[in-house]
Amino acid sequence: MIDPADLAAAREDLELLLVEMIASVLGEQAEPTGETLPAAVGLAVSRLVIQDPEDKSFLGVDVRAEGTLITTLAATLLGVAEPAPDDMLEVIAELGNIAGGNVKSLLCHNGQLSLPSAQLAFEHEGDSPDAVRVGASLLGNVVELVVMPLHSADPQTRWPFGSPQHEAELSAH
Repeated sequence: MIDPADLAAAREDLELLLVEMIASVLGEQAEPTGETLPAAVGLAVSRLVIQDPEDKSFLGVDVRAEGTLITTLAATLLGVAEPAPDDMLEVIAELGNIAGGNVKSLLCHNGQLSLPSAQLAFEHEGDSPDAVRVGASLLGNVVELVVMPLHSADPQTRWPFGSPQHEAELSAH
């Protein structure tokens, strides 16, 4: 399991990861910010889970952005004037997928990465005290990367076809 102290020590690396991801994927310059998203704001959220195969521990990786920002990004990336909710979910899921892969490479090389779970929400759950939250300012809005130890994977977590977790899901049904 990733020690909370190691996770906290990775804060600067996670911040850099977020800024670089935005630049490479979106072609936009982002700046690290000490600001975080308020708990009650229209959000697009993508969650992935990394499971450490050695001790079976879990690490949650969330990418969160204000809904207005995801609407703008979806319109730009997909070339549509008014993106549908599915378009916005697709964009935040892809950002989550990229961030999750980078976090896995940084913190848990041998971990198994889940598929992204994306949702549009009006608020997010409170984060655990061990969560590391980093933000980046993009187009006047905040994009947030949150990495946190989890006690277990949510039952709704989906795993890639052929992974040990996917096989376990199939045998449980």
